[in-house]
Amino acid sequence: MQTDPLSPPPPQAPYFDRAAGAWVLSRYGDVLAAFREPRLWPIGQRGEDQLAVRDETGKLRVREDLLDMISPAKVAQWQPKLEALADSAAERLPRERPVDLLSEFAQPWCLTLAMWVTGAEAEDRERLAELGSQVYAGTGQPQDSPLRARAAAAAAELERIFEARLARMGEPTLVGVSQTLPRLLVNGWLALLRHPAEWARLRDRPDLMPRAIEELLRYASIVPALFRRAVEDVELGGAQIAEGQRVHLMVGSANRDPEQFPDPNRLDVTRRITTHVTLGTGRNSCVGAILIRMAAGATTGALLRKFGQADLTGAVEWRTGSGFCWPSAVYIIGRAATG
Repeated sequence: MQTDPLSPPPPQAPYFDRAAGAWVLSRYGDVLAAFREPRLWPIGQRGEDQLAVRDETGKLRVREDLLDMISPAKVAQWQPKLEALADSAAERLPRERPVDLLSEFAQPWCLTLAMWVTGAEAEDRERLAELGSQVYAGTGQPQDSPLRARAAAAAAELERIFEARLARMGEPTLVGVSQTLPRLLVNGWLALLRHPAEWARLRDRPDLMPRAIEELLRYASIVPALFRRAVEDVELGGAQIAEGQRVHLMVGSANRDPEQFPDPNRLDVTRRITTHVTLGTGRNSCVGAILIRMAAGATTGALLRKFGQADLTGAVEWRTGSGFCWPSAVYIIGRAATG
């Protein structure tokens, strides 16, 4: 059973974890500095280099192309239609039985968004959904796992499907938007559901949505940790990190640093946040940040309009893979607001 990522350990001074063979940075200032440090190279959870997708500075090779695909102008153009689709999808959710917000709401809506972003054909929807699910099922699995082999085959097929239009961008974009994004969304909704007063406050004050989205990203990140390797000796937060050593950036803990966020373990949709590290920063910022914020606002608003009140039902089981942590399902019983 995985530790609940909505309750990360408190930040502390940098230390070397001998069992993991890595430096651990968890204070907000240290993690932020690590994001900005070019001598710390992004790596995978198991220490694998990302030379295939990064340039000599660690920057994503296709970053500019991806930013063009989801430019502010394009996202603004999509937003009204996607908000209407979110309202329609939420309205179809029943009140007479438990509803899984991941499989019945977040994933179908995010698949539609992914198809818009990638320009996929409508008739390919079911096949793309199946392939995306297979790719995601392989995350975090051992090298000899049949799920990992199936994921590799599915990724290769997605690359072939998108080759003519988006080259290598199509497969990671489709998987990121249709698979990772819905899991990020349900992390935030779970946090709101555990704080019914904040659910009600945001329902009654939709003008708070921009602040609430930043607070949910801070409080309920899907990424507990990110991973780096030093390509040169570097000193950071008092830690003397030698060339070749690994570094774990504890994003969840940094977002709960009381030096940066007063009363950090309290979810507060009115909080004014200047910055958090959920989506990175600078050259290591999330390429899809603008899309994530739009999606979170559209879908969260639709849920609040449909379910003025909602109660969690059943236990939450956490899943992990590729550094992500998310609930396998979030079942609710929803009802209209009273009073």
